[in-house]
Amino acid sequence: MQDFNLTSQRRAELYQWFTALFAAPLSEEDIREFGGYDMHRFLDSLATLDPLTEPAEGFRRQAERVLALPDPHAGLLQQYGRLFGQPSLLDTSALAEPEDQALVLMSVLLQRHGTRLDDDDPLNACNQLEMMASLALAAAATDENGARLALLDQQRELANNLLIGWLPPFEAACRERDEFGFYAAAAGLLQAMFSMDLHYLNNVAE
Repeated sequence: MQDFNLTSQRRAELYQWFTALFAAPLSEEDIREFGGYDMHRFLDSLATLDPLTEPAEGFRRQAERVLALPDPHAGLLQQYGRLFGQPSLLDTSALAEPEDQALVLMSVLLQRHGTRLDDDDPLNACNQLEMMASLALAAAATDENGARLALLDQQRELANNLLIGWLPPFEAACRERDEFGFYAAAAGLLQAMFSMDLHYLNNVAE
């Protein structure tokens, strides 16, 4: 049980980190942290996992390129607006047709758990990423086996019927439209992490 709780907390941290990367433009303080010890240690830990080695190092290289810009905040802000303004790549309905049952579940979970974002749109990519984090944390916090299994089932349904549909075209669109490459690298790392997490949910978690 302790291993499950630690894994769930780690998974939640990753989903929250990606939510923060994409949900809003990064602040100057956020960008400065790319060069800090904590960020390098975080990326080092991801790079130890074979499926994440290349995308984690790719993201590190892009973060270093951002820091080398004359005005990192302005440069990244421009890229963010190009990708996530209007129309926004965070609108998953433009990337994949959602499964009705999973979309209903997502709507119910948003009402139950809430969101830190400005809207409660179940089709918003960041709401879905944050919900995966919320469910993982809830599963780690409960000692009741039935509740834990139900929370795992909810994560599996969202992952297999919502996220799996829009994440590949999201990554492809970021690579196509991101001339600088930072958000494309972040999307690539997210896709690689999600593939690992999907395997965990479908084959390991219980």
